[in-house]
Amino acid sequence: MVCSRYWRLIAPASLVLLQFFVGLAKAELEIEAKAWVLFDAHTSSVVLSHNPDLALPPASITKLMTNYVVFSQLKTGELSMGDKVPISTAAWSAEGSRMFAEEGSRLELGALLRSSIVQSGNDAAIALAEFSGGSEDGFAILMNQAATDLGLSQSNFVNSSGLPAEGHAMSALDIAKLSKAIIDEFPEFYSWYSEKEYTHDGIRQFNRNKLLWEDSTVDGLKTGHTEAAGYCLVGSAKRRDHRWIAVVMGSKSEKQRSKDVLRLLNYGFNSYELVNAVSVEDELANIKIFGGIDDSLSLRAFSEGSVLIQRGQSDNLRTELVHAPYIEAPIEEGQVLGSIKIKLDDKVLDEVPLVAAHTVDKGSWWKQFVDSIKLRLR
Repeated sequence: MVCSRYWRLIAPASLVLLQFFVGLAKAELEIEAKAWVLFDAHTSSVVLSHNPDLALPPASITKLMTNYVVFSQLKTGELSMGDKVPISTAAWSAEGSRMFAEEGSRLELGALLRSSIVQSGNDAAIALAEFSGGSEDGFAILMNQAATDLGLSQSNFVNSSGLPAEGHAMSALDIAKLSKAIIDEFPEFYSWYSEKEYTHDGIRQFNRNKLLWEDSTVDGLKTGHTEAAGYCLVGSAKRRDHRWIAVVMGSKSEKQRSKDVLRLLNYGFNSYELVNAVSVEDELANIKIFGGIDDSLSLRAFSEGSVLIQRGQSDNLRTELVHAPYIEAPIEEGQVLGSIKIKLDDKVLDEVPLVAAHTVDKGSWWKQFVDSIKLRLR
């Protein structure tokens, strides 16, 4: 009893203290970049940002979209990993990072794809684009269509490599959204982004994402650098089943971009937590049924209700059920009959459909008749 009373006294002060340190950590971030964003991969929430929608040159981060388009074509069967891809003069003569593919040779698509991911080969990206889209211009059309489909409103692609080109741009938020799409839709390929080196034709080259060596929880994604773009990096890490994505664009140095992305990731993990407020396994309500073979019906959540909150706030989470006091049969399993509002104090964080746990068919004519009288007498 003494402990309980003591905790009730100190808990409010503890929460204030926690919020103070969270605010202090946020103030000390001071990310040195033109644009940046910290993005929760589960809820797609942006918790910190600076110029998140500013369209900027993305340099080699462009290759994430090149990869996404090729992944999609592999999934539909339009391409296969064993396809022999010709290396054109344009691919062979590409500037910047390369896998040093020989002009006129034919390489397996899988090798080119891996090079574009791990070693950021511009020659590999161009060869993939020419093979997939017929030409690099044709591939850019596919990239822009994919951007539209994903809701990347501040992206425009002119080439597959990210080499400087007028009008070629992405925003930090678009990069975070594209990264999440790759992680969610293509887990079989995502592991490639954590590979530290790639060897082609005896030439061993290393992944430019230095965070792969600095933090074992970081498993992607991509670096970029040109004079116009500055130093760019999108990093992702997963700890205790929680994933964050951090994007930095226009940093002043390779060291600074890595430092800032890691600081953002650590801030996300240290300051926020995912809380499963609603489970699909739980019976959340039981409502009266009229005219059915059953007299009542259980309601459950259509999906898990996980919300992102600052650490120390979980005791303030509440759920509010919204549904009619009764319903008439027939009712189909999974039919939406209301909603569950997940609230932090008075703020609604998420709303999950409330559905019928099972089917309820109409009852006999006599049951329907009796229940109709009961309804009129209510």
